[in-house]
Amino acid sequence: MIQSFKTKGFNLFFALSLVTLFTTLQSSTCSKSDDVVTNTTGTPAGTWRISLYWDSKDETSKFAGYNFSFAAGGQVTATNGTSTVTGTWTESSSRMVLNFGSDPLFQKISDDYLKEEKTSVSIRLKDDNPLKDERVQFVKN
Repeated sequence: MIQSFKTKGFNLFFALSLVTLFTTLQSSTCSKSDDVVTNTTGTPAGTWRISLYWDSKDETSKFAGYNFSFAAGGQVTATNGTSTVTGTWTESSSRMVLNFGSDPLFQKISDDYLKEEKTSVSIRLKDDNPLKDERVQFVKN
């Protein structure tokens, strides 16, 4: 009887250890970036416009009339019919980087962003610095 109790105790301890290990591993693989609704990489096809630019306040109107085209080689072009500004873009599974150089207006959106969403019709970005309240949203034309 004593031997049987020790074996049952060991089996119970082993089972509880496995459950604890599984739970710990499962919870450590979750992160805030798992909250991304859709996160794909690839060249955004077609032309896009900025439907929201927030930098501590709504500054969307500064980009009114501009259409953005993303090329597979990493070039992005913004044009409003009379003015064309070129820059670069890169992307990973969780980030998108825009760089328009020293152009005063487009320097505002030149940044390293976290992707909140990227679908065939919408790209939502937020600054990767949690202390900055900056967001950019592109929608397909």
